[in-house]
Amino acid sequence: AHDGRALAVKLQYPDMQLAAEADLAQLGVLLSIHRRMRPAIETSEMLTEISARLREQLDYMLEAAHMRLYGLIFESDPIIRVPDVLGELSTRRLLTMTWLHGGRLLDYTNRPLEERNQIARAMFRAWWFPFSHYGVIHGDPHLGNYTIFEDESGKAVGINLLDYGCMRTFAPKFIQ
Repeated sequence: AHDGRALAVKLQYPDMQLAAEADLAQLGVLLSIHRRMRPAIETSEMLTEISARLREQLDYMLEAAHMRLYGLIFESDPIIRVPDVLGELSTRRLLTMTWLHGGRLLDYTNRPLEERNQIARAMFRAWWFPFSHYGVIHGDPHLGNYTIFEDESGKAVGINLLDYGCMRTFAPKFIQ
C-alpha cells in the first residue's frame, strides 16, 4: 500500500460465476435423479443452501463486509487477528486486505502443550464467540484459513483468521 503496509490480494478467476452456475445446474440434475431413486430423502433444500453459499463466496464485496464485521467483533481480542479491508482497492472480484504474518497451523503440532492449547482456545473462540453472541458463523474452518502469530520469543500467541467467503447468519431465536 502507499502507506507501507504489506497487502494480500484475492483475485477471482475470469468467468468463475459462469462456471459455478454450470456446476450448480449439474448438481441440481444429480439431486433430482437422487430424489426419483430415493424419494424418502428430500434434496431441494440442500441445493438451495449449497447454491446460496457458493454464490456468496463469489461476491468479494460481501466477503469484505464479513471481514469488517469480524474485525469489529475481535478488535480488542489479543488472540485473534483479522485483516483490514482496503475498500478503495477492492471490487466484487478483487479483495485487497492487509497482510497478517503467521506460520502454518500444521507447523505447530509438535509445540509444547501450553502453546497448542492456546491455539485451540483461539480457534474455538474465533468460531464460537461470533455464533453465540452475534448469530454469525464462519462456515469454512479448514486449515488454510488460519495462520499462527507468535510473540517476540517465538511462542504461539493466537491466530490470524483469513477467509470470510463462507459465512452463515442465524436468527436470534435459533441461537437461544
